[in-house]
Formats: sequence, structure tokens, C-alpha cells
Amino acid sequence: MLAILLVVFVVLLVIGTPLAFTFCAASFISVFFAKGFSPLLLIQKLFGAMDSFTYMAIPLFLLAGNIMNEAGITKKLVALADSLVGQFHGGLAQTTALSGMLMAGISGSANADASAIGALMLPPLREAGYDEGFRVSLVSSCAVLGPIIPPSILMIVYSGVTSISIGQLFLAGVVPGVGLGLMYMFYSFLYAKKNHIPTTAFRGWSYVGKSLWGALGGLMMPLIIIGGILLGVVTATEAGVLAVMYGLAYGFITKSLSMEKLKEGVLSSMKATVASVLVISFASLLGFIFTHENLPALLVRAMSGLTANKYFILGLMSAVLVLMGLFIDSNAILLMMVPVFSPFIVQFGLNPVYFAMIVLLSVATGGLTPPVGLVLYIVAGIENANISKVCRSIWMFVGLMALMIVLVIFIPQIVTWLPSVM
Repeated sequence: MLAILLVVFVVLLVIGTPLAFTFCAASFISVFFAKGFSPLLLIQKLFGAMDSFTYMAIPLFLLAGNIMNEAGITKKLVALADSLVGQFHGGLAQTTALSGMLMAGISGSANADASAIGALMLPPLREAGYDEGFRVSLVSSCAVLGPIIPPSILMIVYSGVTSISIGQLFLAGVVPGVGLGLMYMFYSFLYAKKNHIPTTAFRGWSYVGKSLWGALGGLMMPLIIIGGILLGVVTATEAGVLAVMYGLAYGFITKSLSMEKLKEGVLSSMKATVASVLVISFASLLGFIFTHENLPALLVRAMSGLTANKYFILGLMSAVLVLMGLFIDSNAILLMMVPVFSPFIVQFGLNPVYFAMIVLLSVATGGLTPPVGLVLYIVAGIENANISKVCRSIWMFVGLMALMIVLVIFIPQIVTWLPSVM
């Protein structure tokens, strides 16, 4: 049954079948040829996957992020970032990285951040003399901070699969997410210095204060979301409702959100939600079949036979997830592979939050890389860039993400310290 599933899955993927329908067709075809396995189980699982209170947070966070973008908060966050680091070598590129960190605290979606940051930052980066491959790769990498720095839709999906506290996951993502952003800033500094990119003058602390005041409304949103969850006042889904209400209040009070802009935000959120839910629902079928066929136990035995070193096993698992990310959507990988790899938590006595962050960082890294790296294609499309040139430049940023994964594997406190003290 597993052999049929994998063969059908690979064939459909190669011929370009949409991912959600690839999952669905591979699951039902493999079950059709299996003995003693009713397709009704898959139908029940399909509806069970969609019937999730946790997953209701996905459209709410998408809508909250889109509302804030339509209300112009992205421009204000970029202005704040520019006021802080714009005067250094690679100031514009560093502004892009800092903007990515700030935007990640609002939308939780890499695709949304890619569109918002790309539209704002690519033209000035081009005018400042940054290479096409570098500027597209930088914006794409900064957008991928969205699923790592809370609130994160990828973390919501992981929580739905495993029932781990979403508040703990949110806290665990802060240090590695900010750490990655700082790595991007340092690399931008070195790149600009090497390529003699001109700097700009510091505009004064009054400009910093003015920019901070303008961006304060946007900076409050992640505090409301994360604070509400950690204090136990709201669940993740209820925090999503609060975020939408706050976004609407902010937009209408500041008169920066019109009904036309709100309509655009709602439509964009609906499209993104349908795409996400389809993939999540159909990918859950593969996860169910893998578990039913005892693949997790088989994989644990096979990998444990190679070595008893937990760091080697975690590194191998991370490499598998990154490679899968070359071809498969991030949400789908979580639904498929988390049930398969979860037995390692028990076998090695791992902290579930530590394990989760290794998985999430690996999946996010895979989601940045070609040939399926959707974020990369979104940004390249905005810039009308040569994708082969961009693909050559992206690997430095992928390397920085891989470095963060290695650091997390060997220094668990990077992701466990903040949840332990809050």
C-alpha cells in the first residue's frame, strides 16, 4: 500500500498536478488497491482534519495581517526600521531585514510578508545598486521569518497536529527568528561594504521618535496576541478574533482603511485560506495512512540502526524535511511527516518544543528553496527577475538558515529558554 501511494504521489507531482489533488488522488488510489481498508475512513479523516477549532485561527490571522497591510502599517514599520539602521553600511538592506522581523510579528504568513515587503523595498534596493539576485533573495529570506517569529500560521498548524501549547511555540520562535534577522543584517553589511553600496546620513533621534510613534499601532498587535495567549485570557483562535478587531479599529480610527481596502484584504485572506485548508486537509490523509501502516515505527528502527547519536538523527531528520521542502508545501510536510518523526521525542527524551522548532525551522528553510519555493517566486514575480540568477543567490541565505538549525540542534536553550522563564 505504501509503495503504491509513493509511486502515484511522485508521478502526479512530476506531471504538475496541483499539490492538494496529488495528496487526495494518491491516498484514495492506494486505499483502493489495499485489502481490508475502507475508503470511508479517509472521508472521515478528511472532514475530521477540517473540523478543528485551532485551525480556525489561520483565516483570522491572515485577515488581521491583510487588514494591517491595507491600513498602511507596512510603510510605517519600514520607516521605523530605516530610521534605526538606514545610516549603516547596507542600511537599506538592513532596513529590509529589520522590516521582515517587524512584519513577522503581525501577519504570520511568509507569502503575505513577501508581497508587502517586496512591493515596498525592491524598488529602492534596485535604485541603490543592489544586485538583482541579492535583493530578491534578501526579501524572500526576510519574508520567511513570518512563520518563525510569532504569531505564526505554521506554528498553528503544528499545534493542531500535535496539541502542543501554541503559546510555548510562539515563545520558542522569538530567539531563532530574531537571530536569523540579525544574521541577514550582518550579511547585508558585509555585502554592501564589499560592493561599495553608498550609505545615507543619520536623520536624528527626533525622526526615530516620530517613526516609532507612527508604527506604534502596528507594534501593539503582536503584544496583544502573544500576551493574551500567555496570560490564558484567550486561545490562539480567540486571539485571532482580537487581532482582526484591533486591525479594524486601528484602520478606521486612523482613517487609513477604506471599505474598498477592507474588501481587498478579505478577498486576499479568503483565497489564501482556501489554498491552505485544501492542502492541510488532503495532506492529513497521507499522515493517517503513514501511521496506519506503522511507518513511524519502521522509520525509527531504520534510523536508530544507523546510529544511537540523537544529534545525528535530528540532523538527518532536518535534512529530509529540507529536501522535501524543495518540492512540497510547508503545511503539507507538517501534516505528513510530524506523525512519522514524533516517536523520536519519546525515544530520545526530547523536549517537545525543542523538537518542534527543529522541524519548523527545517520546513521553513525548505520552503525558501527552488524549485517549489513559493516565496521566492512571489518576490521574483514582483521584481520580474531572472529566476535562475535568483536561485544562484538564494543559497547564501539558505546556508544561514541551515546554520541556525545546527545551532538549535546543539544548543537547545536557544528555543527552550524563553518558554521556560515565561
